[in-house]
Amino acid sequence: MRLVSVPEADNPVISVVVLAWRQTDRLLDCLASVAESADAPPFETVVVLNGATRDVRDLVAHSVTGARIVDVPVNIGFGGGCNLGVAAARGEFVLFLNDDAVVDAGLLAALAARLRGDATIAPAAPVLLNPDGSLQEAGSRVLADAGTVQLGAGLAVESPEAAPLLSARDIDYGSGAALLVRKSTFDEIGGFDPIYEPAYFEDVDLSFRLKSRGLRVVLEPAARATHSTGSSTATDTRFRSFASDHAGTAFVERWSSTLASAPERDDAPGVLCAIAPTDRPVTDTTPRTPAEASASIAANYSRWLSDQLDAREARLAVVEAEGAELRARQAELTGTVHELRTRLDDLESRGPVGIVKWRLGVAKNRLGAK
Repeated sequence: MRLVSVPEADNPVISVVVLAWRQTDRLLDCLASVAESADAPPFETVVVLNGATRDVRDLVAHSVTGARIVDVPVNIGFGGGCNLGVAAARGEFVLFLNDDAVVDAGLLAALAARLRGDATIAPAAPVLLNPDGSLQEAGSRVLADAGTVQLGAGLAVESPEAAPLLSARDIDYGSGAALLVRKSTFDEIGGFDPIYEPAYFEDVDLSFRLKSRGLRVVLEPAARATHSTGSSTATDTRFRSFASDHAGTAFVERWSSTLASAPERDDAPGVLCAIAPTDRPVTDTTPRTPAEASASIAANYSRWLSDQLDAREARLAVVEAEGAELRARQAELTGTVHELRTRLDDLESRGPVGIVKWRLGVAKNRLGAK
């Protein structure tokens, strides 16, 4: 049996918060990479069993030592799970880390140094790589329609095109797949907002809310992690669509004025969304139990499914109406074709002489009509 032991610290500087749901081998890879961190300040690892499957629970119980466990019986989404992890964290800094991400040995040290070196920086984000070693993102930008662009996606790290992206610079936001933030700052703004449950846009919203307080969101190129994006929800396409639609709508409603200043897709990396202090939104920080959070997600999902069904039924009614019209037109054309075929058959039955006589008869009738 494969075993992973993460370091324990009496006074951790960094708390690594990992949500565990249904990844097993990748979760072990993730925790093993954290355990191998080098030159990092003292750190702890908080594993949140976020409605985790039995396989994941057994794995954590028998194959992982040294981690602090937060057991949530139901899946309360990315933001809710992370918030509970932060509540249990003791570090000055919190690293949010997906269970399908593997960190380089120097990531913790590089991100912590970046935040410690500048009090105006709120989150610091690493460079994310795809499993094949290409860039997944060197920071991300937000477009006017709330679409997002992962800068450098697909580029070879050593390519000339990637070079200007691999520098310490301000970014619109950093992915929640790996993101370091001061715990005090995170707590002060109320953590991830539950309006985005179960997933998507929490990290973008967090960055925007911190920027509205005059803080900066920065890419740290010395910190790198490999991320198998989307692996946790790859088979739940309908649920992913719901989560994306629900969160995207909430984000657009909250940040519409900021989105009006959004950069174009191909603008220079330094062109960012302009966020003013007046854009600071009011968030709901009322504590909720996991059961309440899960019930809210289920209710929203049910409502979304119902809306999708209504929309499809409406479209079906339109298609059926269009089909009835097409069938009527088809019947009309069929009748016309039948009539023309009958006339053609009649002409063919007359033979050449009969056709000449028929034409003369038609001409005579026309002259008589005059």
